[in-house]
This record gives sequence, structure tokens and C-alpha cells, in this order.
Amino acid sequence: MKKPRQNIIERKQVIILNFLSICIHSLRTVLIVLSIYHIYKRDFKLLISTGAVFILTFLLWFLDKVFAIRLDLFGGVLYIAIIFMTIYLGSALKFYDKYAWWDRLIHALSGIALVSFGVAVSRKAENLSSLYILFFSFTFSISLHVVWEVLEYIFDCIFHMDNQRWQKVNASNNHVSESAVQPAGLVDTMNDTILCIVGTAIACLVWWFIL
Repeated sequence: MKKPRQNIIERKQVIILNFLSICIHSLRTVLIVLSIYHIYKRDFKLLISTGAVFILTFLLWFLDKVFAIRLDLFGGVLYIAIIFMTIYLGSALKFYDKYAWWDRLIHALSGIALVSFGVAVSRKAENLSSLYILFFSFTFSISLHVVWEVLEYIFDCIFHMDNQRWQKVNASNNHVSESAVQPAGLVDTMNDTILCIVGTAIACLVWWFIL
């Protein structure tokens, strides 16, 4: 017979999964409607972005079914919000160029979300203290951010893109303060890194009380 505490935990998990499922299905519905609209308007570049976001919504399901890694509710909702804000709003609709704070917000939120991924991964190991879980989650988040910045640099070099704002004339130079003496690419990369660290540190602090 199950203990009352175990029953409460299982009920909470069901509620969390149901709410996360509603959020994911809602986003997929929005993406389908947007895809139909872009097909009608023949905006095929935007159609590719909605398709990419739609595919990435299945990552949480994949991690759960294949690796038994299950994110918390906040981390899961934040993940689907980030992929929509990054791929569709940020890249496709040029929010990165329109709003100076958009890129910084994404990196801060990414730091928070990646801590949730780190906690979910570390919980697969038994008898880990809260300190070890959070240390792993902190380094996990920062490491993935470093990999992301390296990939941006590689894509810029190979495909002559401008993810790191290295070009002297660019619509997204609003990422850089007018008083900055460093080149735009350095300022953009360091701002991204600092905000990821801040988001990661805040998330770890909150998780310390949760764990």
C-alpha cells in the first residue's frame, strides 16, 4: 500500500505533466495556424522557422521516453517559450534586430532553463546531495552556453553569418552601447555570457531552497 506522501507526490506529478502538456499542445496549435498563414502568404522562410519550433517541442517527450529525464514544470514551460522566442520571434521576425534587450533576455532565460535540465539529469543518480546537484547544474548550464557561443563563431566563419555581431555595419548594432570601446562582436558575446551566468546563478539559488 502506498504511503500518503507518495500519493501526494504522484498526484502533483500528474498535475504538472497535464499542465505542461496543455502548454505544449497550445504552442503546437499556434504554430500550425501560423504555418497555414505563411503558406497562404508564401512566406516560406517563416514556414521553416515554425516547422523547426514544432519539431523541437518533441524534445521533452524524447528525453522522457528514451532517457527517463523529466523536467520540472517551470523548466519545461520556459524551454518551449525560449525555442519560440529564439527561432520564430528572434530570428524569423527579426526581434534580435528590433529590440536591444531581446538577445540578452534569451540568454538569461536560457541559463535558468538549462539549470532545470541539469537538475533533471543529475537526479537520475542516487544519493546525491543538493550541493552536488546544483554544482553539476551550474557547470552544465555554463558549459552548454560556451558550446553555443563557439557554434555561433564557427557558423559566422564558415557561412559568413553575423550571429556574434562582428560586422561593423549591422542593424543589430543596438546590442552595443555607444560608449563601448570594444568591438561589437566582443561586447555581444560577453553580454550573452554574463547574462547566462546571472540567470544560472539565480536559478541555482532558487533550486537550493527547493531541493
